[in-house]
Amino acid sequence: MKRIRVLFLTASVAVMMLFSGILLANRSNQDVLFRALGNLAEVVHLVETEYVDELNQEALELSLDAGLVEPLNRSAAVLPVDRIGDYLEFIDSPPPYGLGLTSRLGSAAVSFVFPGSPADTAGLQALEVIELVEGVNSRGRPLWQIRLDLMERERLAEPVRLAVFDREVDERREVVLEPLEWVLRAATSTEQGEVTVIQLEAVSEDASESVISLLPEQGRVILDLRQLRWGLEAETMILADGFVSSGRLGKWQGRRAGSKTYEASENVVTELLPVVLVGPHTAGVGEILAAALQGAGATVVGNRTAGYGPHMSLVRDGDVALWMPVGQWLRPDDETIDGNGIEPDVVVEGIDPNADGDPVLDRALEILKQDFEKAA
Repeated sequence: MKRIRVLFLTASVAVMMLFSGILLANRSNQDVLFRALGNLAEVVHLVETEYVDELNQEALELSLDAGLVEPLNRSAAVLPVDRIGDYLEFIDSPPPYGLGLTSRLGSAAVSFVFPGSPADTAGLQALEVIELVEGVNSRGRPLWQIRLDLMERERLAEPVRLAVFDREVDERREVVLEPLEWVLRAATSTEQGEVTVIQLEAVSEDASESVISLLPEQGRVILDLRQLRWGLEAETMILADGFVSSGRLGKWQGRRAGSKTYEASENVVTELLPVVLVGPHTAGVGEILAAALQGAGATVVGNRTAGYGPHMSLVRDGDVALWMPVGQWLRPDDETIDGNGIEPDVVVEGIDPNADGDPVLDRALEILKQDFEKAA
């Protein structure tokens, strides 16, 4: 157990040095962090000396890592050096089995599922708690380890057995993720009279091509981002550039990582900006894209978005490797997306998720109808 304590304290000091420069602003905050790390070290010592049973060293080490960085960001991770490449591959790929993970009640939980994926076929729903993955309790395990385990099993075309509690953590059931053939759909479209409604589900490597292929030769477009929360930042800027001819597309900035601004080119694929639909499930790249289009003058309809816009990167110091937020994406008014979200230009109040119809889409269609009448 001494080896674990030494490893943890060494990692803690390294992480502290990184965080103090990246996340902290003044001396008083650094003092708070020193005290917090001292408390953690004392907890480890007391558990080592007083716990009733012999401890599982690997489980303790992983739980300490998870507890240190995952509260900062649900995608943050303290990575073993030999797993860095695997995790970067995971970041650039759709979630295995179409299952997005988050944490809830100290355990892994369902964040989202992609339509048509094994997770969707298995009936998994957002906010459900995943108690067991192949018989191993998820409580205290870092999410990065579960994610990589799922990625490896999907690569081997193996089923995965889960024990899941419903949203109320009341009823427990067994779920099997089957290794089904599935393809992530970046976008789909429907026609509403003279209006094309494009629903963007993910910003994958081919997202821009997918959206362009769905654009009509004539008529207006509604871009539905209400379920968009996963994708690649660089591809998101390319997609925004297809609609915006000039000005700033987006910007992120950090304390030590600097900043990066994305400017529009003149290579637009459509002359008219879409009407954009957003809601509380719009997160991450969905908010970055909505901010870019709103900043260019597109009308945004719906409800305030989730408020999740970190810019993540790998940070290393010797044998310590962290995947963590090093910057924050900004809205057009230069406020951070994190904690603020995107406020629609037209807010649709009193939405009942159990009612028939789609009041947000209906409101967007009304706006375009008014535009048609003015043009006539």
